[in-house]
Amino acid sequence: MSGNKPSRPKIRAPLPRRPGAIRQVVHGLFLLGTGRSEGFSRFEGGRDAFLASLSPPIAFLLVLSALLLSQRPSLPALCLVLLMLCAVLLPPVLSHLLARLWRRADRWQRYATASAWSVWLVLPVYLPAMLLASVLLQMGLGREAADRAAMLLLAGYFLWLQWFMAWKGLAIGRFKAVLTVLALTAGSSLLATALQPLLSQVMVQPDPARIPASGPPAAHPAP
Repeated sequence: MSGNKPSRPKIRAPLPRRPGAIRQVVHGLFLLGTGRSEGFSRFEGGRDAFLASLSPPIAFLLVLSALLLSQRPSLPALCLVLLMLCAVLLPPVLSHLLARLWRRADRWQRYATASAWSVWLVLPVYLPAMLLASVLLQMGLGREAADRAAMLLLAGYFLWLQWFMAWKGLAIGRFKAVLTVLALTAGSSLLATALQPLLSQVMVQPDPARIPASGPPAAHPAP
């Protein structure tokens, strides 16, 4: 019988937990939304992170498409769905082309991931815009003018945010960042122009489930 005492298992100190992915994204959005470029460090630059940033809008689009095609199955509705998918994919495609043009392809994935998540900043920014509209209404401005001022505030903020993210995220000059924003805005505007007639056509199209079956009217029995 050996006299050696059994060795006790070593107790390892617990490793520090890495903050969750959602917390990192929210923190990064807060930093970028307030004009601090260190927010990019909260986003990963790999392919999986980029695909994860596209999953919420694509999932929403799939649900919307299923509802639309089930209620109004038609060629205009299908074209509308495909154009909405193009609207989701157009910004990363255009920004990738521009990043290659600016020789900043190595920075594109992190920039594209942060840019895709940045659309959710509309939720916190919408509240100050509506507060501005309410203040303008109290000052006697008309409803239409107040709403227009709120929309201008939203549009101006997101144009600035796109410019700032292109400037810092791709590490390009200010003028090149302006060109990037103009290209993205022009592409989105063209798609919106193509979407409007299709949207109107699909919305005014009668629901096939509510159209009565064709045929001679049923004869009513004589009293």
